[in-house]
Amino acid sequence: MKPWKVVLLILLVLAVAVGAYGVALVRRGFSALATPSAAEELAATTARKMAVPSGYRQLHNPITPSTENIHRGMEHFADHCATCHANDGSGQTVFGMGMYPKPPDLRRAAATQNTTDGELYYTIENGVRLSGMPAFHEVHTPEMTWRLVLFIRHLPQITPEELNEMKGMNRKRQANPENF
Repeated sequence: MKPWKVVLLILLVLAVAVGAYGVALVRRGFSALATPSAAEELAATTARKMAVPSGYRQLHNPITPSTENIHRGMEHFADHCATCHANDGSGQTVFGMGMYPKPPDLRRAAATQNTTDGELYYTIENGVRLSGMPAFHEVHTPEMTWRLVLFIRHLPQITPEELNEMKGMNRKRQANPENF
């Protein structure tokens, strides 16, 4: 078989596969409750990685990882981020579970902990399109964002005492605890 025919056959098979996947996706619907397919998960993960400009990947956190700075990051996280990400970073909240794609488990190496400080900073500052992650550039100072990065790095070691303390910092939970 000639090489151009092989290429044409491969393209035809790919087009049929993409078409079949598209039909299956439309028939299934676009509910945020459905578990994403492997293709959707790969696309979302790839988009998240591609969303960060290469210059940010080399940035290192200029804020010293002191107890005070981590605590200030914790206060901000509890007040602004825990609604979707949960105090422990798991994403297991009413809002987080209803989102698509789901917020990543910030404690896990693959999802977040293996990313660079600069990637975390960029994501918080600029958000990620089509993911539910908003941009906070207009409402955060750089210091606030870097403290959040410190706290996110701390999440895998968070203690039950810290989680209990965070409950008192959750703004919406304090105002209306029966909704959470």
